[in-house]
Amino acid sequence: MRRAGARGTTALVAAGVLAGCSPAQFSLVAAYNGDDGRPWIMLAPCGRNDITSVRVLSRPTDRDRSPHAPGTEQESGWRSGFDAGIGGGSLPLFEPPASWRVQPDGEQRLLPGRTYHVEFYSPEDGAYYGQVYFTAEDLAGLEPGEVWAGDRSMTRGEFREHRDHQC
Repeated sequence: MRRAGARGTTALVAAGVLAGCSPAQFSLVAAYNGDDGRPWIMLAPCGRNDITSVRVLSRPTDRDRSPHAPGTEQESGWRSGFDAGIGGGSLPLFEPPASWRVQPDGEQRLLPGRTYHVEFYSPEDGAYYGQVYFTAEDLAGLEPGEVWAGDRSMTRGEFREHRDHQC
């Protein structure tokens, strides 16, 4: 059953690529407050797919612009690419592993009044992006054990179900 879902996703993404569309975007990243009090992210690619890049972008919350639109200043964030793909996992938002060759942008801390966009890219299954948008206020409103994904709070179990549905 799960295999059929992966084939269906692959077929839809492949059809979009053939039609000249950008890779699909799925809600496959969760943001949450770690036990250490710092913001963390969970990267959850489909199946055992590899991730070849991750980026954290930010923009003023009151602006109706993409965090990566030209002319949008980056006051907080980073980007990284990998020669060989990595799998999913959790990490502190502003402390990616040293082996990731990170290019920081601005302050490496959660800033108020900014919307964060965390995005990873997977070239597998027809290529797709996993992403989440959140603010410091979204994370501050989470209860212990909750994550922010798909524009709302949910439990980790609900996020796993959400991820499975997306894939």
